[in-house]
Amino acid sequence: MEKHQVKQLYDDIEVPKKALKKAIHQAVVRAENENNTRRRFKWGRTITNGIAVAAMVCILYLTSGLFLPSVNKAMGSIPIVGQIYKDFQDKVGLSLFKSNLVTALNEKAESRGITVSVNSSYYDAGQLVYNFTVDNFQSDEKEIMYDVDEASYNDNFSINYDSLMLKKLNNKQYAGQLRIYTNGTEIKNGDTVPFVITHINEIQGNWRFKLPITKKNASYLESSKVVSAYHNRYQFSNIQVENGKLGSVLQFTIDYQGIAKHDTVEINEVKDDLGNTYEMTSSNIELGDRKKVTERTVRAKGQTQLKSPINPKAKKLTLIADIRSEAEGSEIVPLNAGMPYRLSETKHQNIGIEINNINQKGRKVLVHYHFTGVDTSSMSKDDLMNIGEMIGLGDMKKMQSWSDPMGDYEEGYYLKANTAKVKNMDTAEMLSTFELDDDYDDELSLKHFEFNEYGLYIDKGVLNYLIQLEPFSFTVPVHQVSQPPR
Repeated sequence: MEKHQVKQLYDDIEVPKKALKKAIHQAVVRAENENNTRRRFKWGRTITNGIAVAAMVCILYLTSGLFLPSVNKAMGSIPIVGQIYKDFQDKVGLSLFKSNLVTALNEKAESRGITVSVNSSYYDAGQLVYNFTVDNFQSDEKEIMYDVDEASYNDNFSINYDSLMLKKLNNKQYAGQLRIYTNGTEIKNGDTVPFVITHINEIQGNWRFKLPITKKNASYLESSKVVSAYHNRYQFSNIQVENGKLGSVLQFTIDYQGIAKHDTVEINEVKDDLGNTYEMTSSNIELGDRKKVTERTVRAKGQTQLKSPINPKAKKLTLIADIRSEAEGSEIVPLNAGMPYRLSETKHQNIGIEINNINQKGRKVLVHYHFTGVDTSSMSKDDLMNIGEMIGLGDMKKMQSWSDPMGDYEEGYYLKANTAKVKNMDTAEMLSTFELDDDYDDELSLKHFEFNEYGLYIDKGVLNYLIQLEPFSFTVPVHQVSQPPR
């Protein structure tokens, strides 16, 4: 197998979005800790006895007006909860705590000499939040990571990876919040959720809980209408709203059809018929994996967290959505490949490139090709030229070793741009000219160029930009329900 074929197989590997997001998040945290980045949270204090706890209560009382007679009893049973909500800037948690809507817990687990104590929880607008402390863990870092067993969650739950963070309280104690997105209409009081911590920082352990779910003060809107959008690529159903204390969650099912199977639709804004606009705090949340319905259709359960409750008197909701095409792989095409050479189509928009001829004239390489799967009737020449100019030319062995030739390459062995011209708009026929010598910076010139050792680098995700996926919106009728059917 040729090396460029190995490279292609590597590029075709699907990267799990959840694992990627978690890995990126953890890497960022680790880098911040190593650089001793100053944090904006300054509530960590040493609490070692009842006097210190009382002092913290006094500070909170004087500075935030948090405590009312109605919550004194709750504070007596979970004295550190208010501090944790403050540390994590959890306005919803503080509001629910103030209204005595936080559930006190007393669950402990010990592993490797480290004790994890879950002391409170709340459910609001589709989110489950559990507060806990970690004792007997010594570290100089103000923030550390922890990890959970994702396999223990079913399709009604999705971990918020940004919550997998502990904040230091004192020399031997950290505080944490586990935040879980849920399919709120599918869970009820009395259900339980697993919580298994597998790592605290680099320490492997087994801190295992089965925690109760307590739902309070939720109200609901729903729509029975099924809507097809964007040329029937997306079908929305089971649209529901659950209002919470300070926000709400919009939940829905999307059938992605045809070439849209790999797309992501984000609902980032909602408007009602009363003139209100509701902005998102989090979108593009999917619960569980996409399910195959037919050969052409996959189904996803999604949700959007909104900043405020939706007016329960609303009769219509307008959902404003954006379409995202996921990143795709790349291909390296040897300059001496057999012609014509047809590049495999993108997964999202079925756009490809057919290369008719590649030849060298002096210190120039000329590439004749045309785009496939595009409708040029609504395009300009600039649209085609902008994409054509993003084709790169480089040493094949070196490109195979670079993580991203478009952004991480070795000067003198790669040209990340060319001069592209449109030869025929109707057929999207193109000519790209690569100048091997750079008149302005000789270090960028390809002094070691060998026709048989070089190839074209084509990022297939870039090709999707030839089709402009505009935001779209649709309106559905809604009505109040006491509790959507399970």
